[in-house]
Amino acid sequence: VIINNNASFGQIFWEQMALGFPEHGVRWEKEANFAPWAEACGGLGIRVTKPAEVEPAIAAALAHRGPALVDVVVNPDEPPMPAKVTYEQAKGFASAFLHGQGRGRSIASTIVSDRIDQLKH
Repeated sequence: VIINNNASFGQIFWEQMALGFPEHGVRWEKEANFAPWAEACGGLGIRVTKPAEVEPAIAAALAHRGPALVDVVVNPDEPPMPAKVTYEQAKGFASAFLHGQGRGRSIASTIVSDRIDQLKH
């Protein structure tokens, strides 16, 4: 199992914005570490905090004889965007930002940075 750990209910967070609502009740007060939970259940638990650790962690999980979980810490402001954003989704995001979306500056910066990276490649 691989968990994209964004310290929030990320999919719900982005759905709220796509529908035009600022985020509400989706960020965790404390960051969850799922690796010890996997170990408490008898499996292998690996926590990844740096991109360079991803490949070795997945290799270790696949080599393990039994259940394994890789808890990958990711940027909470990284959007799980579809290949194409519909007009209605874009309108919803704009509405959420206009109505006081928290962390709006960080989210916008991440989206712009991602787009620039896409254009470079």
